[in-house]
Amino acid sequence: MEKSDTFDLQGHRGARGLMPENTIPAFLKAVELGVDTVEFDVVVTADGKILVSHEPWFNHLFSTKADGSPVTEEEERSFNIFEMTYEETQQFDVGKRGNPNFPNQEPMEVTKPL
Repeated sequence: MEKSDTFDLQGHRGARGLMPENTIPAFLKAVELGVDTVEFDVVVTADGKILVSHEPWFNHLFSTKADGSPVTEEEERSFNIFEMTYEETQQFDVGKRGNPNFPNQEPMEVTKPL
């Protein structure tokens, strides 16, 4: 195998420092910024859909339930994506609260994409 001098600029979960992670806006922003590779993870929903998500549940740091209340740390693991249908996952917002770990992230209403 020959060593390459090419640097692979990656967008980890898209451009998660600027847009809600693992969302279409984050992926588009990463491409706009010139990344070579967009990195993301997936989970299979109960109805067999492939959903983009780092954890197999809804993270308490940035997820909001359908009633508008935040997902708490105590309950986050009870919202298992692999036990939900795709339609059920779309009732959770993952961007409007922003992420406290990324103060430059643009808050916006957005859901986890297929």
